[in-house]
Amino acid sequence: MELMDYISTDHITISLQETVAQTLAVFEEIPYSHIPVVVGQKLLGNIPKEDLKTIEDKELTIEEVAYLFEYFFAKEEDILLEVFSNFAVNNTSMLPIVNKDKQYIGYLDLNDTLDYFSDTDFLNTEGNILLLEKKTTEYTMSEICQIVESNNNMVLGCFISKREEEHTLITLKVKSININQLIQSFRRYDYYIINNLTEDSYLEGLKKRSEYFIKYLNI
Repeated sequence: MELMDYISTDHITISLQETVAQTLAVFEEIPYSHIPVVVGQKLLGNIPKEDLKTIEDKELTIEEVAYLFEYFFAKEEDILLEVFSNFAVNNTSMLPIVNKDKQYIGYLDLNDTLDYFSDTDFLNTEGNILLLEKKTTEYTMSEICQIVESNNNMVLGCFISKREEEHTLITLKVKSININQLIQSFRRYDYYIINNLTEDSYLEGLKKRSEYFIKYLNI
């Protein structure tokens, strides 16, 4: 199923002629942070609930408070990460969708989009998640994928979790035949494994040897 199959065509829009009071009444009936302002099929912008509540004169029309409009939307052809970025950057729970002619055709609900994400291989396929850290100037995505695939494993997803001047944190999900072997490969390439895996025999071995050494010193 494609992401755009989740587009809702419910008629949740307002026009320029509606008042602040009428628009706030619409907000009371829906769970969203914004409402698209549409004239004909043209999306003029999105009115935010919280800003609208600050208007004292509730009989003003939406046209008279157009300075509150926030201009964001997604296109039919946008991919999942672009859509998520749009939701996050605009701090919205409703994302208007326009077609190639820039006409409003509906909206995406944040919760529906998260449901779509949960059906992707990244979340839905069983695998191991590794949190990798390496110097920002030394890692490459191609190297990470090469390490995974050279060990006969499959990359299910990979993204940058955090980037700083010195170090970068990468979240990697793999379908692995031998996770311990893969971990050792990453260590040979100077990747630091942030998360603890019960399958990580290297760390477990070090722990057992250190416990033995401490026991020996106490004899």
